[in-house]
Amino acid sequence: MRGVLRRVLMAALAAGMVVTMTGCGAAVPTGDALYRDGEKRYTDYSTVMHDVIMAIHEGEWTVESYGASPIACRADGDLAGYAFSWVRTLEPEQLDVDAVVADASSAFEEAGMAPETSVLGDGERREINVIATGGAVGRGVVIVRPGRGIIEVSAAPGCFPGDAGDLSDMVFDGLVYTGASQRFPAFEGPVWQPRFYFPEGGSPIYRDEDGAPVQPQPDVTEFPVAPYGD
Repeated sequence: MRGVLRRVLMAALAAGMVVTMTGCGAAVPTGDALYRDGEKRYTDYSTVMHDVIMAIHEGEWTVESYGASPIACRADGDLAGYAFSWVRTLEPEQLDVDAVVADASSAFEEAGMAPETSVLGDGERREINVIATGGAVGRGVVIVRPGRGIIEVSAAPGCFPGDAGDLSDMVFDGLVYTGASQRFPAFEGPVWQPRFYFPEGGSPIYRDEDGAPVQPQPDVTEFPVAPYGD
């Protein structure tokens, strides 16, 4: 499986999924310490982002990129760390742009982040962006596209010391990477809980082989416990 993970990570780099290392002088964690580090960073930033999307709309959001998959990132041209990619989207029946901007800004501020709003384009291509920086999230973005009737929320926590391949092996214990997306929830709603472990034998399937969400989604109350960390 390690070879599969390595190929996926390298493909991500080739596609431009590369960010800059933060805190390069810190010690590089390995083994259980790496898992604990990744889990805490994921839980911290994803919890803040959950609060943000629930402030905008307290219902189900489509999960475009779950946010727990370690992605290789580099500093000084070397593969030196791991990053996360988190994206949620919503197509509300009615879109109140001013309310979305106000709710998103307030949620970011409550998390100790500094939001700024900008408008790009006009007409059908108009985009309203709320960009906030700081805290565990690093950089959170809410994009409202009134012409398409869609809200997209994303987070880019940064690049952290540690081997992305090793961390992926622990997060997806025994699970071939190409099947990992089936184990990610297709939606995030009010009952969401942070999760950072998706083993082959203990994860329900949330999407079919064609990528369509399984309906109804599995009702999971107890997640498998990772054999790493505390």
